[in-house]
Order: sequence, then C-alpha cells, then structure tokens
Amino acid sequence: MTSRRLAAFLVGTFLLVFLAGCASVGAEPKWEGKKIDEAIAEYGPPTRVSPSGTGKSYVWEKRHEMQGFSGVPGGTRETRVTIRMMTVDANGVITSYTRTDQ
Repeated sequence: MTSRRLAAFLVGTFLLVFLAGCASVGAEPKWEGKKIDEAIAEYGPPTRVSPSGTGKSYVWEKRHEMQGFSGVPGGTRETRVTIRMMTVDANGVITSYTRTDQ
C-alpha cells in the first residue's frame, strides 16, 4: 500500500470509529402502564425510593465518565449523568416516567 493510500485508510478508519462512538442509543421504552419490577430488571436497583402521593417514586442515577476526543491521552474528561424517575401507584404500576441527561 502506498503511503497516500495508507493515510487515507487510517483517516477513514478513524472517522468511522469516531462517528460510531457518537451514535445515539435507541429510543427509551414506554414505561407507563408497566410494572415497576420490569424497570428494576432493566436498570437494576434504584438509587433511591421515596413515598409519593399515591404510591412511590423510584429514581435511578447513573454517572458516565468519558475520556475526551476518542481516548487521546491528556484529553479532557467529561462526566454525564442520566436520571430516570418513575412514579408508581399502590399496585406497582408505573404512572409516569421522565429521563434527564445532564
């Protein structure tokens, strides 16, 4: 392979890997009407549970720490937080769901 072709290949490979890392995940499932046990099976134990007016509020908080610019040493570190909150009635049925990404 000539040096030009090799350089083009490496740049193309880098861009492909970089863009794949930036791809968004699929849509969030619709949780309203499902049982809280299904959410716990999906996300694990909640970070906190507290009483609400007619049932309970479940909160999952997950921190994602990432190395900046594709893991280049010395790059910046970035922390993102995903917060999922579900309100559940007395029967264990999810009545509302919100997700916040910070």
